[in-house]
Amino acid sequence: MSSISLNALLQVARTGLLTQQFSIESISNNIANINTVGYKHSRAEFSEILSRVMQPPPAGSNRAAGQAAGAGLAANQRLFDQGQIEPTDRPWDLAIVGEGFFQIRMPDGSAAYTRDGGFRLDGEGRLTTADGYYMSPEIAVPPDAEDVVVTPAGEIMVRRRGETEPQTIATLTLARFINPAGLESIGDNLYNATAASGDPLVAEPQVEGMGRLISGALEQSNVDLSQEMVELISAQRAYSLMTRALKNSDQMLSLVNQMRG
Repeated sequence: MSSISLNALLQVARTGLLTQQFSIESISNNIANINTVGYKHSRAEFSEILSRVMQPPPAGSNRAAGQAAGAGLAANQRLFDQGQIEPTDRPWDLAIVGEGFFQIRMPDGSAAYTRDGGFRLDGEGRLTTADGYYMSPEIAVPPDAEDVVVTPAGEIMVRRRGETEPQTIATLTLARFINPAGLESIGDNLYNATAASGDPLVAEPQVEGMGRLISGALEQSNVDLSQEMVELISAQRAYSLMTRALKNSDQMLSLVNQMRG
């Protein structure tokens, strides 16, 4: 076996370690967020690095053209399967059943999107997320509101003190995307629109393909713990195998160098 092919084997083992490390990190993040409201699990997808096989090897790589280059991260796909709906009996907890995202206004004025419907009122009666970001469009509840109802169609109805009949003060709108997997995660359970996701399509719940709302409930994480544990064990075993391959390749390369010397 030549030193060139041994270097190629080292490269394959190296890329294998990197891909399995990313896979373990992705799975661990899913498990850590199993109790995060509205969290959507991600799945790392890999592919053979064909471009490096077809193109001349980089200068100084000691690898001949046509040799294997290992595997690389193809995508870290976010899966937006429906999570389980659990009642909370808090009127401002909202769950979406079906497609759609709540629209959030960030401090810099930009738009973000979330499936986390754990809303609350600030000191001025405005609807915010748990982190203090305002819902968009902004919704303010009168200070004398006593009973609150949010209908499946997004109508916010309140009964004010001294009145007997509730009144509609606003109607929530949702946003959906042609390719939600293309959304960019920005932390705090929020997403940004990208060229891959497409522009948001905004409409009221139960209109133009939007899901319906359930008041007094939250959508739980869609992480399947048993499946994640199986994938974690598989990734750890693959990582261990790549570590062994890297060690054996290094030992063989050292032996070849000694024989040459």
